[in-house]
Amino acid sequence: MSLDEDSGDSGQISPERAYLRASSKAHRRRFAQVLTPPECAAAMADWVCDGNPKTILDPAFGTGILTRSVAARLPGVAVTGYEIDPQIAAAGRAACTRMNLTLHEASFFEAPPEARFDAIIANPPFLRPGAGTALRAQVRATAARFGIALSGLTNAYVLFLFEALARLSPGGRAAFLLPAEWANSNTSGPLKDHLVRNGYLKEIIQFCAYRPVFEKTLTTASLVLLEAPSCPEPVPAKIRATFVPADARLPSPSSAIPPGVTQRWLTPEALLAAPKWDELIRDDETPIPPGFVPLSALATTRRGIATGANGFFHLTRERVADFGLRAGQCLPCVAKSADVPSLIFGASEFKSLMKAGRPTQFFAPTQPLTEAEAAYVVRGETEGLHNRFLTRNRTPWYAPERLYRAPIWAATFGRGQMRFILNLAEVWQLTAFHGIFPLQDDPARAKALVACLNSAPVQALMRGRMRIYARGLQKVEPRDLLEIPVPDLRAVCAARIAELGQALKALNDGKSGAEEALTRLVMASAQDAASGGASDETVALG
Repeated sequence: MSLDEDSGDSGQISPERAYLRASSKAHRRRFAQVLTPPECAAAMADWVCDGNPKTILDPAFGTGILTRSVAARLPGVAVTGYEIDPQIAAAGRAACTRMNLTLHEASFFEAPPEARFDAIIANPPFLRPGAGTALRAQVRATAARFGIALSGLTNAYVLFLFEALARLSPGGRAAFLLPAEWANSNTSGPLKDHLVRNGYLKEIIQFCAYRPVFEKTLTTASLVLLEAPSCPEPVPAKIRATFVPADARLPSPSSAIPPGVTQRWLTPEALLAAPKWDELIRDDETPIPPGFVPLSALATTRRGIATGANGFFHLTRERVADFGLRAGQCLPCVAKSADVPSLIFGASEFKSLMKAGRPTQFFAPTQPLTEAEAAYVVRGETEGLHNRFLTRNRTPWYAPERLYRAPIWAATFGRGQMRFILNLAEVWQLTAFHGIFPLQDDPARAKALVACLNSAPVQALMRGRMRIYARGLQKVEPRDLLEIPVPDLRAVCAARIAELGQALKALNDGKSGAEEALTRLVMASAQDAASGGASDETVALG
């Protein structure tokens, strides 16, 4: 059932649908509001109500759909809610008038730390902290409160779980709706460790990335079912992992497993040893073949250059001339993945972008400004660009950060296939691409590495290292790239390296059979590395 459907009363729409109509998209984005689907609310309520709680906490109340699901199972249960947004709080209060509800229009992080509840149910906000914000301060406060190390980029939902579980009574149950990326995110590592080592984690229910769980948003879903230990030193038990394919129903505790849904039991040791949990949950973990090594053995990585205001810094040649900016103050640069559709990006491809009127010039002044350049800077200041997060931390604000030109690019996002590009044009790249820097300065081996990264075997191995959003949108971070298994090209002979380079060109040119030939070459290269020497076998690229 989607949020667009009626709530069940004839002619009456659901409170969630009514709120979507009454609120603006900008307002919902400001508060990171993604409304809970009814099927998820029902499953979460089934879990927490099975423990027959008398008191329940909802730290991110929203429209009250979780409270209504709980009250339908346990009439009269006392619910305490927190909601920082007055608009959605009003909608939630109006939808829950007949329930035993105490709703605080305040941040949950202001809740009394000594309060305890029999159960917790929540769809916490998916919100990354910005510099100087209350959320950034809350990251520091939560880290200090629990004596843990949290990244400054820790998402709000991680903080909600730490703070909420501290208020859960022994033996109490909790259900959280999280984005599925939590299972693979580096910043959620301390949370995963906390849940496993302290015996909280009981089950993870993860939806297929192609399943549109939420309305009109590229956010995947994962239900995390927890139970507070009843004794001070619990012994972590096995955790159930449930994977729900795109066309399958969400399982119910009181019924048989629906067709297509898979379940398996994971040991705490396996989860603690795996920095990425996605493949363990999906039950399709692919073993790393002999002859492969992490990319970190062959290269370093770094994100693309961040400007803080691409429209100001990344310009067409015509705009550079119109504003009187000197060519020596600009660098050749690409900023969008769509501008690089090929796997080999050379000088001719870059010239084509310029002829097409695409932005290709990065204003990165390193010399004193001319009068025209100073006027352009003032133009940016009148638009408030100097007060943005990245620019206000630079001196001067328009000065470029440390510049670096990567010989290999990794597209930050992708669907189905992650793209790796050989930068033969030797131009700079912004954040649409991460940079890969081979440790060995050898153009032939760099080309061979790009071939391997675009091959089917390596693509299959890297899927467990990526963050997967709704409808199959995939994302990698520079640190994730370092974990990708690739053939150990250090142990591959020059002839095989040359073959891989030819295979990349054939793949880039769309040559028939190129993908299959590249697969055979990659596996042969790994076999060479595993055996300590290259074989005599060659692979036709026909």
